[in-house]
Amino acid sequence: MFQIIPFIQSYGYIAIFVGSIFEGESIVLLGGFASHEKYLFFPFVFFFAMLGAITGDWFFFFVGKYKKNFIFKRFPSLSHIVKKPLAAIEKRPKFISFAMRFMYGFRYIVSMGIGASNVPSRQFLFWNGLGALFWAFIVTIAGYIAGDVLESLFGEIKKYEFRIIVFTVVVIAATMIILRITQMILRQKKDE
Repeated sequence: MFQIIPFIQSYGYIAIFVGSIFEGESIVLLGGFASHEKYLFFPFVFFFAMLGAITGDWFFFFVGKYKKNFIFKRFPSLSHIVKKPLAAIEKRPKFISFAMRFMYGFRYIVSMGIGASNVPSRQFLFWNGLGALFWAFIVTIAGYIAGDVLESLFGEIKKYEFRIIVFTVVVIAATMIILRITQMILRQKKDE
């Protein structure tokens, strides 16, 4: 039979890193929860969440900076999407570079937009790195605290951990599917 706990202990940090490259709140929350339950080490959860966040943000920043002409020519609709936040980026580049990590669903559009703008690389890397540090810490702590709250509600949480993990993964997957379907429907209505 498949054992979830040894799997989490073996691949948890890799999952946190990869999940954080993309929209990673859910995986980092689960990592924080796993650190509360002593399956993962909290500083490593935090570190890999921050490293994944920085990797994803900086990748899209440099794609915007050095490959914008190719990308925008190849995907003209992306050009319009990326150029929308440019006014805000030009007005407050430090704040946007820092805060973009907290903008769920827009991170890579904003990263690419900052890259396509005139924001200096050093400025983006510093402020975004600082934002990734805060984001990783806040989300990891939230997962850890959620584990603490669940334990206070249910007592010895280890009896329920498999159910909690499965329920969390199912809810997150269902939410993502619903959001994607909603986005597709809205795009279709907009195109009509």
